[in-house]
Amino acid sequence: MQKLALLLILLASTTATACAQGNAPSTDRRPWQVACPFDSSKALLPVTCGRLKVPENPENPGGRAVEVAFMLVKAPRSIDQNGPMVYLNGGPGQNSLYWAEQLITHPHVRDMVVDRDWIFFDQRGTGRSSPSLYCANESDWLTQVKKCHDQLVAQGVDPSQYNSNRIVRDMEALRSALGVRRWNLWGLSYGARVAVIAARTYPASIRSVILDAGGIPEGQELVEDARGTEVALTRIFSKCATDTACNRAYPQLRSRFTAALSQLRQEPLQAGDRRYDDRALLRFIRGWLYPRGYSTFEARIQSLVTVMDAAARRDGPALDATRQRMRVEEGIDTRRDPPLPDHGRYSIGQNLSVYCNESEPFRSAEEYQRAAARSEILRALVPPFGTDSACALWGAGRADTTVRTIVYDGPQLVFTGELDASSSGIKGYQIAMFNANAQQIVFRNGMHGQLPSSLPTAEDIDYRNCALRLARAFVADPRGRLDSSCAETRRLRLVR
Repeated sequence: MQKLALLLILLASTTATACAQGNAPSTDRRPWQVACPFDSSKALLPVTCGRLKVPENPENPGGRAVEVAFMLVKAPRSIDQNGPMVYLNGGPGQNSLYWAEQLITHPHVRDMVVDRDWIFFDQRGTGRSSPSLYCANESDWLTQVKKCHDQLVAQGVDPSQYNSNRIVRDMEALRSALGVRRWNLWGLSYGARVAVIAARTYPASIRSVILDAGGIPEGQELVEDARGTEVALTRIFSKCATDTACNRAYPQLRSRFTAALSQLRQEPLQAGDRRYDDRALLRFIRGWLYPRGYSTFEARIQSLVTVMDAAARRDGPALDATRQRMRVEEGIDTRRDPPLPDHGRYSIGQNLSVYCNESEPFRSAEEYQRAAARSEILRALVPPFGTDSACALWGAGRADTTVRTIVYDGPQLVFTGELDASSSGIKGYQIAMFNANAQQIVFRNGMHGQLPSSLPTAEDIDYRNCALRLARAFVADPRGRLDSSCAETRRLRLVR
């Protein structure tokens, strides 16, 4: 038995050395270091992989443990060995490592990892971390939630332990295990919420914070998301009204479209095999305002302007023809993407654990009613108020109210996309208004997130590199002023 144990240790050491060959040094192996679970020989920069065990419930340290999977990417010339950048992914429910493992083989990694090391990790409940709270698809949503919940609980998983407060505890344990003094946080979307909570909870551990499409849950999250979409559409309407070609093709688009929403609520519009009332139409529009990675953002905006005009004229065939063209441009019916591996899948379970713990318990009927009465767009987008049945099934517990504040006084750089159709399109302005040490940079004609978790396309590479250059300058001097002119360069043609 002892010989077998020794053989396993030697095999693990050999595998780790092979993973690290040409990359991270294989000497001085750390307790958390493991063989990289991908072919790191293709990595363009040195990488080291690890797994860290932490208690599922910190109040029961002797109980069930979870494992946090992470990866360190070594900079070609690090100016601060003790101040790396930590990437915090969005969602909740997305993962980091699936993207990072592709990024490390792509030339764009050299634009990101330049003068300080980067750390990527899968938040508890997602990706390569274990357990995974991935939920298999079922035809009925509540059936899916109930079945997933029961399977996880049968395995000993406590859904109330997979939320922002637990994630930031994991981060602090990881920082300590790596021997890092203070690190810098780049939070994308939901990751920005985690960044702010981490900075408030462990201020001595944080050097600076970058909030990219900051998803900070102060107020009513679903209402704020609807308001973000309304703001983005209002900006598109204004751009159309002041653009000669767009205003000629689609005169008075704002007033005609908003008037049509009331009619659609009473008499839905048939467009091919789809039937659109006001809610279905606006959900369709909102979905296409987010990053997708195949069709360009400009092409999607042009198509959505046409969709809104067709809906205003109650022209179902024109609306359907535009929708079909959008599907072709996106390659929805023709592209053959390889199936996602398990660690690349979206974790519905972690999403429920976060949302049901931090947002749903704080919903206000009065806020929902005020929002629905404010405009036709909000009335269509704000969901009916009531207890979320999925949350009632999930058992995520209730967060302390401190998790819901955006107040943090340390240095912050806020990236906001001008046409971000979520709450973060508004939150960036609020963060900069309330925090004296926050600098907001608005990316003209930008969308949700300037460093989205996908490989860059030709359309967004300039803004990504702009964000990266600004971030490097900010982290080097968190209180210095930045030249943000590169964030104002994206043009947007509204008519083809």
